[in-house]
Amino acid sequence: MYQVLFAEDELLVRLGMKNSISWNKFDMYLAAEADNGEEAFELFQQIRPDVVITDVRMDKMDGYELIRRIREVDEQCAILVVTCLDDFETIRKMIPYHIMGYILKASMTMDEIFASLNKVRDYLIRIGRTGINDKMKILQPEQQVEDYLTGRAEHLLWTEEGRMREMLLFSLGKKDQEKINELAMKLIRELIERQLQGDILAETGGKSFCLLAKRQVTDFHIVSGRMIQSIETFLGVHYKIEEGLRKPEEDLKDWYLRLQQKSENSIENIRCDKLINNALSYMHENHQKSLSLNEISKVMGISPSYFSHLFKKETGKNYVEYLNEIRLNEVKKELTVSDQKIAVIAENHGFNNLEYFSRYFKRSVGISPAKWRMQNR
Repeated sequence: MYQVLFAEDELLVRLGMKNSISWNKFDMYLAAEADNGEEAFELFQQIRPDVVITDVRMDKMDGYELIRRIREVDEQCAILVVTCLDDFETIRKMIPYHIMGYILKASMTMDEIFASLNKVRDYLIRIGRTGINDKMKILQPEQQVEDYLTGRAEHLLWTEEGRMREMLLFSLGKKDQEKINELAMKLIRELIERQLQGDILAETGGKSFCLLAKRQVTDFHIVSGRMIQSIETFLGVHYKIEEGLRKPEEDLKDWYLRLQQKSENSIENIRCDKLINNALSYMHENHQKSLSLNEISKVMGISPSYFSHLFKKETGKNYVEYLNEIRLNEVKKELTVSDQKIAVIAENHGFNNLEYFSRYFKRSVGISPAKWRMQNR
């Protein structure tokens, strides 16, 4: 089996080619993917693939520079270029580097791609390049973990498993599971992998994922927030996440089952409490700023609609109402000790419209700000 490295910065192009090709028909398997040239070259050095499929235009390192560096290391691996018509000058410079073929994005067909892969396979056979024959070496760590946790394999042969220290479980409610198809699952996987590079992500059934990391994710609430927000933005579903460190000498499956049970019992309530407490702290610390629902939702890492729902559920009040109460209490504190104008004090605590503030104050307290100040000095 020949290892393939695929470098392409356009997510939809990469997903399309990745999932439309039956790689094993060409005695190949997709060993690694990259969305920029720099990452692609690092992966090339790690796995030494037999086939490289690369875009021309990419961040950090373009396809020309990637190919030039690859040829300094490996003169025989097969290289296919996915390109646009207006990349002609770059393509011309690639001629000395023995490119097996060029595939135009705008007009490429599956027949053209299959013909190119057949050509690549024939070339590799002709030069005597054998690829990897050991089936267990072909199985990627993600597949091994998936097979082990879902019971399809009795043993885990992945040698790095013992170094894993942090586990994150991603799970969906039943209603959200019904909204997700196979293509959406692939997109979700891509969105998660973009946030945590170098970790192991395995599907565990029921539209769920298990992520393993060698180190503790210290900024977990930020990272998980980005992942949840990305998935909600693209697909409109909300993933629950359970995290947990590994106990000494704990087997991977026991660890997984422990967190899975914890997730089923309490994850939603625990996460909601923690998120809303974090939101309240942030509101108190930043009440003087222009703090819209969209802004605080972004800080908390979830969609505005879901944040609004959770906030009302946990506090019994809507977000704007609660924020105004915080601001009002801070204004009242300062009115008792400061000689500044009422308008200045109100603006210092987030009320930028004096007329609105005056009406709100009188409605909430029963008297005007000036009268309240006189009575409480």
